[in-house]
Amino acid sequence: RSVLKLAGPIALTQIGMVLYGTVDMLFVGRLGTQAIAAVGLGSMTYFTGFVVGMGIVMGIDSHSSKAFGAGRPDLCGQLLVHTAALALAVALPIFLLFGLAGPIFALIGVDPRAAEGAVGYLSILRWGVFPGLCFVAFRQFLQSMNVTTPLVTAIVAGNIVNAALDAALVFGRFGAPALGVRGSAFATLAANFVMLTVAVAAAAQQLRAISFKFHGWRRSLFVDVFSLGLPGGMAMLVEVAIFSLATALIGRLGAETLAAHQLTLNLVSMTFMVPLGISHAAATRVGQALGRGEPRVAAASGRAAVIMGVSFMAVTGAGFASAPRFILGLFGADDLVIARATPLLYCGAAFQVFDGAQAVLTGALRGLGSTRRPLLINVLSLWLIGLPIGLTLGFGLGWGETGLWLGLVTGLAAVTILLWREWERMTGSL
Repeated sequence: RSVLKLAGPIALTQIGMVLYGTVDMLFVGRLGTQAIAAVGLGSMTYFTGFVVGMGIVMGIDSHSSKAFGAGRPDLCGQLLVHTAALALAVALPIFLLFGLAGPIFALIGVDPRAAEGAVGYLSILRWGVFPGLCFVAFRQFLQSMNVTTPLVTAIVAGNIVNAALDAALVFGRFGAPALGVRGSAFATLAANFVMLTVAVAAAAQQLRAISFKFHGWRRSLFVDVFSLGLPGGMAMLVEVAIFSLATALIGRLGAETLAAHQLTLNLVSMTFMVPLGISHAAATRVGQALGRGEPRVAAASGRAAVIMGVSFMAVTGAGFASAPRFILGLFGADDLVIARATPLLYCGAAFQVFDGAQAVLTGALRGLGSTRRPLLINVLSLWLIGLPIGLTLGFGLGWGETGLWLGLVTGLAAVTILLWREWERMTGSL
C-alpha cells in the first residue's frame, strides 16, 4: 500500500508526459504519413537527449529520500537548489547537440522527406530541454517528500495547454496560423513551461513550510547528485539510444515503415510510463526506508514495486496482442501503415513484461544508491546481445523491422534477468 499510494500519482504524471507526443501524433496524423514520420522521428530524437539529462538530474532521488527518511527536510531543500543548477548545466550541451540532428539524419540515410519535417519540429522543441529538466529536479524533490498532488495538477494543466495549442496551431484554427508539424512543437514547448511553473510554486510552498534557508553553495552536494546521476543517465541513454538507432535504421526502409514503427513505439512508450512511475516510487520508498534504518522494509518495498510493474505490463501486453488493428486505427493511419505496424505491436506485447520489470528494478537499485552496475548490465544486454540479434534477423535474414524488434525483445529480457540477480545480491547483503 505504501508503494502504491506514492506510485499512483507518479505514474499518472509519467503518462501525462508521454501524452504530449501521443496527442501531437493524433493531430498531425490527419496531415498524412509524412507528418507522422516527422513528429515520431523528432520526438524520439528529443527524448533520447532528454532522458540522459533526466537520468543525471534524478541523482537527487536517493540522497533526498534518505534525508527525508532520516528527518532532515532542510537537507532536501539544499539538494534541490544544487540539483536545479545541475539541470541547467546539463541542458545546455543537450540543446546544442540537437542542432546537429539534420546532418546526423543525412549521415544515417533517413528518408529526406521525414528528416526535413523532423528537423523543423526539433528546432523548436529543443528549447523545452531547459524547463523540462528543471521540472524533473523539482518533481524528484517533491516526490522524495511524499508530495505528489501538485505534480498531477502540473501534468493535467500541461496537457490541456498542449491539446488546445495543437488544435489551434497545427490546422490554423481560432485565428492562429497553420504551422503543421511545427505547430505541435510550439504546443509541447508551452506545456513544459506550464508544468515547471506549477512545480516551482509547489516546491516553494514546501520550502516555506520547513522555514528553509539556503546555506550557500556546497560543492560536495553537487558532486554527490552528479556522481550518482551520471551512471543512471548513461544507462537510460543506452536503452533509449538503441531504440533511436532502430528508428534510424527503419527510417531507411521508407516513410510508411517508419510511420508504422513510430506508432508502435508511441504505444509501448505510453504503457512504459506506468512502470517508470512505479520505479520512481520504488526509489523513493527504498531510500526513505534506508534513511530510517529499516533495510528489510527497503527490500520489501522494492519487491512490491516489481510485482506491480510486471502485473500492469502483462495486462497491457495481452491487450496489444488481442486487438492490434483496432488500437492502431485510433491514430488515423491508413491500411498500409496498420498492416506493417501489426507484427511490430505483437513484438511490443512480447517485451512488455521485461520492459516493466527492468524499469522498476532500475529505480529500486537507484534507491539503494546503485547506478553503475545497472549501466554495465544495460550495455551488455542491449548492445552486445540484443543489437547483434536484431541486425542478424532484420538485415541478415531479411526480416526487416520485425527482426530488429525481436532483437530488442531479447535484449530487454537479458537486462531483466541480470538486474534481478543484482537486486537479490544487494538486498541479501542488507
